[in-house]
Amino acid sequence: MISETEKTACDKHIGIAGCGSMGLPMLQTLLANNIKVKGYDIRHQDDFHSIKEHFMESKSEFIKQSEIIFSIVRDEGETLELCEGKNGLFNVRDKKIIVICSTLSPKFIENLKRKAPVNIELLDAPMSGASIAAKEARLTFMVGSTRKQFEYISPLLFFMGTNVFHLGEFGSGMAIKVLNNFVTASTVVSVRKVIYQARRMNIDVDNLLKTIDCSSGQNWFSSNRAMIEWFEEIYEKDNTIGILEKDVRAYVDAYENSSDDINGDRHFSDAVLAELNNLR
Repeated sequence: MISETEKTACDKHIGIAGCGSMGLPMLQTLLANNIKVKGYDIRHQDDFHSIKEHFMESKSEFIKQSEIIFSIVRDEGETLELCEGKNGLFNVRDKKIIVICSTLSPKFIENLKRKAPVNIELLDAPMSGASIAAKEARLTFMVGSTRKQFEYISPLLFFMGTNVFHLGEFGSGMAIKVLNNFVTASTVVSVRKVIYQARRMNIDVDNLLKTIDCSSGQNWFSSNRAMIEWFEEIYEKDNTIGILEKDVRAYVDAYENSSDDINGDRHFSDAVLAELNNLR
């Protein structure tokens, strides 16, 4: 669908679907770089005063005006609503590109691609770095696409991130992203567990974490605690810990729910899910 004469996506009309803690700063970064971009979200425009002139309440108008859509919605349900729901992307006849940035099951997005009409081109480019990296335009993008698609879309990604990896064909980025997020979730529950144990034993938590920072237990979650606004969050379905739970389930769906799983056991992933749910 991308023609030989089209060099990059930077001159196209861009849409950001999902203007939450990741999507909103990504939109603001593109605006700061003079990209023609609009945002859409299921929430009312009154929640988006900072981008009011660049926010669209109508999904149909948003899709109509956007040549390239970055989907940063929360989960599979919102992705299906964007694509297959009323006035959804898959109902239009114009050529469109959708870049899936949400963390979803690789199996889910492969099935979504099979259902997409021929005029809709899908790429996956999930990102990592949390909202602080989105605000500072230093995200890591994991792209699954053809080489031509990557060369076309990557200039936009480099506005928003410092690491942009082409990892293979469609689905490759998401396959690696859910593995990455399983490591993240495991680390989160480990760090929160040792903090709990330290407090129970009257060990100074600040000293504990400073020691971990320069020892073999060093990790992204602990070392970036001052910048991670959800570092001490309890589990709620709709907060970041709840999103991590969703990501672990995407990992399980991709890697542990198949007949060729050589271990045939989910004890560890089930334990991570249980610990996430018990964060209080």
